[in-house]
Amino acid sequence: MGIDFPRWVGKFKEQWENKPIEFLDKSGRWREDPDPLFSSISAAIQSRGEISADELLKISQWKLQGKRNDSKIKQNETSEVERRSRIALQASNDTEAIESLTQLSGVGVPVASTVLTVAKPTEFAIIDYRAFRGLAAAKPEIVSPEEYATYAEFLEHFRTYLRKAKTYEYYMTHLREIAEEQALSVREIDMALWAFDKSKT
Repeated sequence: MGIDFPRWVGKFKEQWENKPIEFLDKSGRWREDPDPLFSSISAAIQSRGEISADELLKISQWKLQGKRNDSKIKQNETSEVERRSRIALQASNDTEAIESLTQLSGVGVPVASTVLTVAKPTEFAIIDYRAFRGLAAAKPEIVSPEEYATYAEFLEHFRTYLRKAKTYEYYMTHLREIAEEQALSVREIDMALWAFDKSKT
């Protein structure tokens, strides 16, 4: 494998400063989690088994780096956000988890993947175009022109990653294989892929 994953995890962490994500602690107060592995927010969410509507808004703002999605996110009823997030966090597979969250207004696959990852960073990873592109460098066999069907599958998933739950399943299958080989978490793999791709573009 052509990527030095521990090195790129380190590079990601170097770029992480001043990017904390906000969450509600046990007393209902807002806190910031400065850890790229989401240690505090994941513990808080797992203790509740759900996210709040306000947390969904904060997660969307953090992932999308702005407030352009706020009006859509605010259309969701608090009870529905809590219900959908409970279903997602108890789901038996990636597709079911993503589909539960993408039923919410303003939640596409990237935001849904972020919800799952901040809640369970050892089980899930954030999907975005940089990490997806980095996957091609980590596993060049999936983009080999000699294996046209495999290459076409990768391209189709890359084209639809914003909206198709099956693409997240495809992405996570590959990340879990790499994580097992590298003895890292899937979150660390997405961090490394993101940093690697950013350095090349």
